[in-house]
Amino acid sequence: MAFMRRSKPLTVSKRGAVAGCILRGVGLNNQGIRLKVLQEQAKGSEGAVKGHFVILDVGDNMHSGALEALLDTVTDAQEVLRIIRTEHPGCVNVANSNILVVQEN
Repeated sequence: MAFMRRSKPLTVSKRGAVAGCILRGVGLNNQGIRLKVLQEQAKGSEGAVKGHFVILDVGDNMHSGALEALLDTVTDAQEVLRIIRTEHPGCVNVANSNILVVQEN
């Protein structure tokens, strides 16, 4: 009997993303977050999302409340990190390419 593995979607760091697409959080601390990236994200690029993006949904995670101030505004990874580290100094950025995937329509 053959077993089928449930495939996980490739993260932005492994796949890349075109400008204008929507990314969603798949990490523990960015669950449900949705970002519209305004700049192409290169495959193999680690760390924070490059350039500007718009937070479309803050999701349901430990940073949701803090990120509501940025909802529907153009922002960047540095601003997001500054906000979440105010309450959680050791946290990883919710906009890291290794915990985001391209939302498929």
